[in-house]
Amino acid sequence: MGTNIIVGYSATSSGRDALHLGVAVARDRDAHLHLVMVVPAENPFNSSLPYDGSYEDIRDRQLQDWLDEAATTVPDDVRCSTHLVADQSAPEGLLSAAHRLHADLIVVGPRPGAVLHRHRLGTMATNLLHTADVPVALAPTGYDRPGPIGHVTAMFGPRRGATDLIGEAIITARGRDIPLRLVSLVTLDHSDRAVPVDRAEVATGVLEDLETYASKRLAEDATELVEDGRATTHIATGRDVPSAMAELTWHDDEIVLVASSRLAAHGRMFLGSTAKKMLRVAPVPVVVIPSGYTVFSRNPPTDGSRT
Repeated sequence: MGTNIIVGYSATSSGRDALHLGVAVARDRDAHLHLVMVVPAENPFNSSLPYDGSYEDIRDRQLQDWLDEAATTVPDDVRCSTHLVADQSAPEGLLSAAHRLHADLIVVGPRPGAVLHRHRLGTMATNLLHTADVPVALAPTGYDRPGPIGHVTAMFGPRRGATDLIGEAIITARGRDIPLRLVSLVTLDHSDRAVPVDRAEVATGVLEDLETYASKRLAEDATELVEDGRATTHIATGRDVPSAMAELTWHDDEIVLVASSRLAAHGRMFLGSTAKKMLRVAPVPVVVIPSGYTVFSRNPPTDGSRT
């Protein structure tokens, strides 16, 4: 079964960033890219004036023209369709489209004005990151990589609740046959922890963290990938999240996966404070995984059926 990817599109630089990321994620997969624009759902009974739908018709034709123009830029090896969705709320309109199209991912662009290759959350992204029940991919400003995605990093901190994140990371790495990097983030709050330097000790430390903060089964799966040379481990340390993140180097074709906060309702998304700090300094696309999303946590599939 193919993957369906929703791109929250607009005829702006932010919309183009989202489109480029959607294409990069879709490349080399049996994926269908859905370009979606949300228009306000008009209710003629809310006005005392006679209802005239001519303005909406003109507006919708213009928006459809923008969608059609964007679709012409999608490479021939990626299936693409366009959708004009009416909803009172743009985030709810995207979520509704995601449910109707059985999407595995929603891609949105940054708020205008961010530093190149950095993230700045707009209203759309902020609302999705507090309500979505499917993963949300955030494109950094100026994202223009052609794809496909070639590296994936999973970042987790010293808190329980990384099961969904690690499960999705393993599914992604196996399904795409790309390298996985497992990063355990250690900041000043946990400075009493002895951080190993030896490569073997680092691997042991990260895998032990996985067993503690995710599950024994996922730690075993990750160990298998490390032993096969398909995954690497890293302990990023610093006085705070930005300084710990500064230790890391990034590939142009990389994405980073982060988990929802422990405060998130099961099956929903809530961006915690640590993830927000990661997002501010990450120079690559970030995918946020909802709580409880990985239904295969105990037995992750190997067919790469998602992200």
